[in-house]
Amino acid sequence: MNSNYIQSFYVKGLWDEKDVCWKNINPDMNILVGINGSGKTTLMNIMYAYYCDEKSLKKMKWTDVHAIPTASQWEQPEMVYVRNLDVPTRRKDESPLLQELESTVFQNKKSPSFFSYRMKMIDYPERYEEIKANITSLQQLVDQMFAETGKTMVLKDSQMTFETAKGNVCELKDLSSGEKQLLLILLRVFLLEKKPAVIFMDEPEISLHIGWQQQLLDVLVKLNPNAQFFVTTHSPSMFGRGWGDKVVYMEDIVKSAE
Repeated sequence: MNSNYIQSFYVKGLWDEKDVCWKNINPDMNILVGINGSGKTTLMNIMYAYYCDEKSLKKMKWTDVHAIPTASQWEQPEMVYVRNLDVPTRRKDESPLLQELESTVFQNKKSPSFFSYRMKMIDYPERYEEIKANITSLQQLVDQMFAETGKTMVLKDSQMTFETAKGNVCELKDLSSGEKQLLLILLRVFLLEKKPAVIFMDEPEISLHIGWQQQLLDVLVKLNPNAQFFVTTHSPSMFGRGWGDKVVYMEDIVKSAE
């Protein structure tokens, strides 16, 4: 595991009343647990901004932040923040979750897409068999996860659709909130191509069936065994099957400011 992954993180004066001192951060999986309002998401936002978005860090008014490695020492592996976008909207086709999913599936200019990854089979013919095999593995994984809903992934031309058990076509917009959320998470991690990365996920269990929650961390590590994960959650189902030693309680790393 690359020694340049985040090893410790300190924030002084969280909300002007708390200090964060997080030592001995795991190089693979970190599951952050705490009650609502304990600062889990705030801490994740600060960590991401510290390494990736200095302007946002200043807007947050967090200047007394220290980490190992420091931002200046950071030989940065790719950093990804998968935020929870399952929020109510008036129109189903305008939801932030669907927009982010469609952007991740189809060609876009901001970040890698599944479409652009598939096009690598043409652009890099020497990698054709490798990329084809990776896509097949992803399809099989998604089909396995979607088995209870009776849907299978169909890739044709530049499109991604799903076929129901009765043979009907299901477009991305027709998927349930949980299916969209799960598919987005899997694709964002898959598109890193198992390269070293730091991946933040804020309450990914929202909208996910308990069976998916129980499998998610195992699946994420399978998709990218070279990533360092930071996951916030309220659900014991996320870590109840073999991940207990990776749980970090906010109360253990936060203390009253001096």
